[in-house]
Amino acid sequence: MATLSDGSLLVATSAGGTSWASNYIFASTSASLVRLVDADGDGVSDGPPQVLASGLPGLLTSIRRVGNLVVALSSQSNAESVSIFRTGTLPSDPLTPAGKLSFAFPSGFEHTTYTLAARPAVGGGVEVYFNVGAQSNNASTPATTTVGLTAGSGASYSGAQATFQLAADSIHRVVIADNVTSLTISPPTQIANGLRNSAGMTFDAAGNLYLEDNGIDTPSDRSVSFSADELNVVTASQLGQSVPTFGFATTYIDYATGATVGPTSGVTAPLVAFRPIGGRKSEGAVELAVAPAAFPSEFAGGVFVTFSGVFGQGGVNNTENPVAFVDTATNTFFHFIENQTMGHPNGLLSTTDALYISDLNSSGAFYGTVDGIPADQGGVIYKIVAVPEPDAWVLAMVGMSGGMFAACRRYDRRRPLSLRLPA
Repeated sequence: MATLSDGSLLVATSAGGTSWASNYIFASTSASLVRLVDADGDGVSDGPPQVLASGLPGLLTSIRRVGNLVVALSSQSNAESVSIFRTGTLPSDPLTPAGKLSFAFPSGFEHTTYTLAARPAVGGGVEVYFNVGAQSNNASTPATTTVGLTAGSGASYSGAQATFQLAADSIHRVVIADNVTSLTISPPTQIANGLRNSAGMTFDAAGNLYLEDNGIDTPSDRSVSFSADELNVVTASQLGQSVPTFGFATTYIDYATGATVGPTSGVTAPLVAFRPIGGRKSEGAVELAVAPAAFPSEFAGGVFVTFSGVFGQGGVNNTENPVAFVDTATNTFFHFIENQTMGHPNGLLSTTDALYISDLNSSGAFYGTVDGIPADQGGVIYKIVAVPEPDAWVLAMVGMSGGMFAACRRYDRRRPLSLRLPA
């Protein structure tokens, strides 16, 4: 999700494929960018989605807007790419294709590319950060195994080179300069390495790059975590100046014990390792967002993290899928929305006054049809805003204390939902 100039939402949608089951979300081969409007502010979309761009490669996993440029990452197998668009005069105008960056992953890559971060570049243009995942579950990718990145469709690299080779297990950056009729792309810069699958990134107000990394699965039983998911940071002073390493695959936090395993010299330790809290799990970290400025002061500067949890399960059957909040002042976390509440919390978007959370499928299904709704049409978006604390006499009357949050479903084809969550 991203916002457009009028505050409306730009949302990535993907049509499920049929590789082995109908409406299978992760086999998507086509995708669109749609606009949702809530002009009256009641937390429900004013109408059906308006398509602003279509025909993108499937499995759109990340979109960002900076100024008049929109970048959208597709993770479709053998079609991994960043599509670049220009916005129109009005937020409702269709997006105009401006260029493309295409990845060439060698066959057999388990983790490809899933997330973007973007911001204005010093001196003009737009910085775009993206991850390149690890080839396997529990081994570092050999240095000789690289991933190609080619610019085209209106975009070209500065200089004569047409393709660059990228290191895996890493995060990279390019700078996009908009020349009105074409785009110039800087050569990629490596930002970090030693990462298995950094599928979520965001900047804080100080310019630090927060990123999560998915831990290693137990090789003999991939449903069991071997190492913990992590929240890491590349500081503003490091970006483009040094390349911190985060240890994959030889240094990690043991999920069962919390012990640090492997050499620590030269390895940047995580801010937080996501292990169970009182037996309640959080696994499969997806996206990050810094807390909205209008949230209570206790949330200032902290980071929200979504967890997809158990594959293909939702509600009480998904015991690993909270939305967590990390206090970056103390490097501690708690479950802001407890697991077993949603299906697969996925996307996050923070605005000045609201936190948007997309649920990939509220029933938990990744394929087939549940209650007459195809799995690839069961996504919903929630909007969470802070509510002013009631007067003391009201608190005494209702027997509560502390601030409140109000959450409402922004767009759902089936039913409206409103709820209150204690702070």
